[in-house]
Amino acid sequence: MRILHLQNWMAKDIIKSIPICKEQGFEAILIGPVQPIKEEGIKEWWMSYQITGFNIGNVYVSKNDLIEICALAKEYDLDIHVDVVLNHTGASLNDPLKPHPNVDPKLLSNPAYWKEKINVSNWNDRKDVITHCFDLPGLNVYHEDVRNMISNFLNELINCGVMGFRFDAAKSIGLPSEGYNFWPDLIYSLNKWGIFLYGEIIFENNQQILEEYAKYMNVLGSYVASTPNKSILYAESHDSYLSDGNLGYTKYKSSENILNDYCNLTKNFLNTLFYVRPFDETWKREEIKNAHKNSLTRTRKVA
Repeated sequence: MRILHLQNWMAKDIIKSIPICKEQGFEAILIGPVQPIKEEGIKEWWMSYQITGFNIGNVYVSKNDLIEICALAKEYDLDIHVDVVLNHTGASLNDPLKPHPNVDPKLLSNPAYWKEKINVSNWNDRKDVITHCFDLPGLNVYHEDVRNMISNFLNELINCGVMGFRFDAAKSIGLPSEGYNFWPDLIYSLNKWGIFLYGEIIFENNQQILEEYAKYMNVLGSYVASTPNKSILYAESHDSYLSDGNLGYTKYKSSENILNDYCNLTKNFLNTLFYVRPFDETWKREEIKNAHKNSLTRTRKVA
């Protein structure tokens, strides 16, 4: 799967990009998040991850937009994937672990729907990682009601024509070996087979944990699974380009270097993602088209 990542693009611009995406040899477009955001209007890039609930529609893409995007992509034999935020919401101004007042009243109505207001202190401690927050109000996705809200949301996206999901911060949600059946239960609840699933699993060194995630989804990160076709590799992500500090480790790499790195990845891996930097048209370069033509390709799935 060759995925083009158009993060925080307006619907009209996504629609314009579809024919070019096909021409360039990409097989899917990743957009979103499409969930409502705690503050209206176009803000900092990270604001789109401060969502208010499990509904479709924000300043970038409405539900009707999404249906139109998916229908057009299907005409070009492309899949639309959506970046989904499952385990946290937007925060209040004065308390990063308190939900914003605009969060869905259904979620605010029950304290059991929320993690304890404690931040992760040790990212090498799995219990800490999967039960606590990371500077945002954490949702208790292990609660059946919350999981059902998430399941209904994903199925609504599928009904719009979405064919894949990127699970943001997937490594913060526990696994069956840790006593949590969230992932197998959620995947079983999806009302269509053949949906392409991938989880953001970054900065995780425990090979056993990584392999268990790979049982339920493709793994997005620098990790290469024992079955390489379960890995999605990238030369750059939106986090590595847009973030500050150590997380923004590609911020000062040239577009030319990213292009070369991406083309090299396509020689060896079936699944790759190319993030489009703001106001950068490197993704339209002939080198990318040629890399896709000369690389491994997937067997197109039947919907």
